[in-house]
Amino acid sequence: MFVLKPWHRAIWVAVFAGIAMPALAWFAWQDPAINFLPRDTQAEWIIFPAVVDGRAHWFTSLDATCRREFVLTNQPGTAHLGVRAMRRAEVKINSTPVHFLPNTNWKKIRSADVAEQLHAGTNVIEARVFNHNGPPALWLTLATDHLNLRTDQSWEVSYAGSSWRPAALATAAKTPGPGNLLAGNQHTFGAVKKIWPFWIILFAIACVVTLLWNIASKQPTARWSERIPLLVLAGLWLALFWNSARLLPFHAGFDAAEHLKYITYIQEHRAFPLPTDGLEMYQPPLYYLIGAAALSACKLSIYDPQSVVVLRSLGGFLGIAQFVLVFLSLRLLLPLRAAFIGLLLAAFLPMHLYLAQYVTNEVLAATLATAALYLCLRLLNSKVPRASQFAWLGVALGATILAKVTGILLLPIVIAALAGRLRGTRAPIAIAVRNLGMLVGMCFVVCGWQYARIWIRFGTPLVGNWDAISGFSWWQGPGYHTAVDYLRFGRSLVHPLFSGFAGFGDGIYSTLWGDALCGGASSLTVAWNQQPLLAGYLWALIPTGLIVIGTVLAIIQFVRKPSSELFLLLGFSAVLMLGLIFMSLKIPSYAQAKAFYALSAITPLCFFGALGWETLTHGSERLRFVLGTLVLVWALNSFATYWITPSVAQQQKL
Repeated sequence: MFVLKPWHRAIWVAVFAGIAMPALAWFAWQDPAINFLPRDTQAEWIIFPAVVDGRAHWFTSLDATCRREFVLTNQPGTAHLGVRAMRRAEVKINSTPVHFLPNTNWKKIRSADVAEQLHAGTNVIEARVFNHNGPPALWLTLATDHLNLRTDQSWEVSYAGSSWRPAALATAAKTPGPGNLLAGNQHTFGAVKKIWPFWIILFAIACVVTLLWNIASKQPTARWSERIPLLVLAGLWLALFWNSARLLPFHAGFDAAEHLKYITYIQEHRAFPLPTDGLEMYQPPLYYLIGAAALSACKLSIYDPQSVVVLRSLGGFLGIAQFVLVFLSLRLLLPLRAAFIGLLLAAFLPMHLYLAQYVTNEVLAATLATAALYLCLRLLNSKVPRASQFAWLGVALGATILAKVTGILLLPIVIAALAGRLRGTRAPIAIAVRNLGMLVGMCFVVCGWQYARIWIRFGTPLVGNWDAISGFSWWQGPGYHTAVDYLRFGRSLVHPLFSGFAGFGDGIYSTLWGDALCGGASSLTVAWNQQPLLAGYLWALIPTGLIVIGTVLAIIQFVRKPSSELFLLLGFSAVLMLGLIFMSLKIPSYAQAKAFYALSAITPLCFFGALGWETLTHGSERLRFVLGTLVLVWALNSFATYWITPSVAQQQKL
């Protein structure tokens, strides 16, 4: 594909990383529309020590007053004041206002000479900070002849006229205190103490299954040997959804009520809504159209009890289709044994299991993206690609984008991978342009009309419920980010639920390996089995390790011997991760760091895990048995987590 030496390729990989990450950093540090607090060693950003709150808040201008007393032995000859405030500050020294030059970017330091406002003895500096879409935050330095004052925990803060409290550092991890709706009494290690007898049973089952699997894998490969695992897993999923249809509350799930309103709108109006018509109505309409059509075909509405069966069945069949497509994709890339490990990861991936049981467009978008990846891999493996293959791939990509806007991220990666393959096969330029043009054209035909109508109405093709133009102005804690939020990790291994407050990495890990956000609730009320849910985060270290190892190996393989297939999987994973970071900066909410926003990357994720397993166990029957057993125990524990039992205890708070 790429006629470059390995060290040239390594340089290009480093250049990509060296451009993408600094670009995000510049965006965070400079853009005043982003609630990111730039770190500076001169002073700390301070805020009011508010309780951790998982609820959303409408925009309203609230203020916090920060003050500090200090003593001077005499009036200084020079005194330089530097201030930054998210987003506006009124500063007084000894009750006298300080005047600054106008500044349109609150991240830039505003300076003033305040020597005349200081005097010998006790002085008081106050800064009243205003912010409409997050907590007011202050950064301040005061340098005199004999004193250097900076914002830190020695300051006092009053929020909207409340009593004075010691200031909190904005970089400190947010931890729910006793009595908080998000403060639980249980943690992963405590759950292990309660669930270990159950794990012994799972381990025994896993040993038997792995042993039988190893024996069967030594037999000549037959077609049925691939179909039976798929049928067994599909049966388990159908049983799981039958059970959930009886016991899982209809409105459980992330913004489930708003998704149901979208379906109702289509049923009642026979038209598609605009982003201003509802909180989730900025989403592309494909999932909601299918849901409305399914309910109408059954002569039901969302107000009928039977509608839950229809919508959950839709999610279940989409989930089954998803892991089948993942397996078919892995068979194009890996040996059968490794592909089965990838299949286990796909079928029992917690974010896949719990999300498919909710009313949401995420699973449809991910399934269509997985289908597009499969079609692209098939096309890349074709010696003589047909025009119809490009057309069907364009349809799949268009449907993906019509289900969720994140599908747009897959389009340039697919085009680049195919262009590289066509160049490598030295296809005539006219044919290559025709085929790629057909792909883009079919994609636009399927989804272009949706974005065109939004563009005509709002002047932009992309409108989210976080944009002021939508009419929904809200923010959610913490309301800002710092660099530390993207470097800190660990709480999700001990207290995983709502650990997104601790940082981006914890948010991703906790939602990847469990429903850590309790289906979008703002309290610790869950419908799942609590003990395997909590303890499962420790078991998840095993597949996490396989995925990390596989990712590193895939990058090394791509540098040594690049291929369009590896470019497709690595490139899509990279742009999705960058997209997650970008959106977490744009919307600084603990709930924005959700792994399932990248559920479309389930094929690369499972490929990396299977590649890691295949590499570690290559040539070792013992390692193959041990790792296979451990992965299967994780899978069984994951399934047990989301098999709801009719127990009163599981509906209580943790």
